[in-house]
Order: sequence, then C-alpha cells, then structure tokens
Amino acid sequence: MRKRLRKKLRLGEFREYGFDVSYRLRDDLPETEADDFLFRFLEKAIEANSLACGGGGRPPAYEFCVVSDHRGSPTQEQHSAVGSWLGAQVEVVDHSVGEFFDAWHGPEHDDDPQATDGRMS
Repeated sequence: MRKRLRKKLRLGEFREYGFDVSYRLRDDLPETEADDFLFRFLEKAIEANSLACGGGGRPPAYEFCVVSDHRGSPTQEQHSAVGSWLGAQVEVVDHSVGEFFDAWHGPEHDDDPQATDGRMS
C-alpha cells in the first residue's frame, strides 16, 4: 500500500493508539458529587495530560476510550498519569487502565502486517 494511503487510513507507521479506562465510584456517593468527580477527572486526568476521551456511564460506573488530543498516540507517561490520578482519588473504589490498541480500527487489527510499532512515540 502506498505511503499516502497508509497515512490517510492511519495504517502502518501512521497507526494511532488509544487505551480504555474504567472506574467505579463509592455506592454512597451522591449523584451531584459523582458529576463533580467526572468533571474533575476530565480536567485533571484527561485534559491536563493533553488527552481526549469518549464514553461515559452512570453513577457509580464509567468507561472511556482515551486518545491523544492531537495527531499521534498517547505516551506511556500519559497512560500512567491517568491510572495514578484515579488511584489517588478517595471516591474511586475500583479502576482499570487498559493496554494500548489501534484507536482507529480496533484491537482486532493490532496484528495487521501493515503495522509498525509507532505507539508511545
């Protein structure tokens, strides 16, 4: 496949990665505090690390797909920062930060022979 097409389709050396994040809040947390926590998560863990995310949930459980807020992939440091921030919050009873996967084509395309290991650059 030509380089121009690989870039347009975000394949090979132009592949972009993301990771999943989920967290569960205390069951006794009022809905207004859960909403406040969500806004803090977006501001302090996502935007502060130059990331973007999509997803959501209802109290007490939330799930997100996290990607870089610009072209490219999140770094290992950004990945770790999100997990560390969630782990330090008293409202969170459980959280997980998943492995990197192809953000454009899904995890099932991670074994594509067109891929190069461009993640975490």
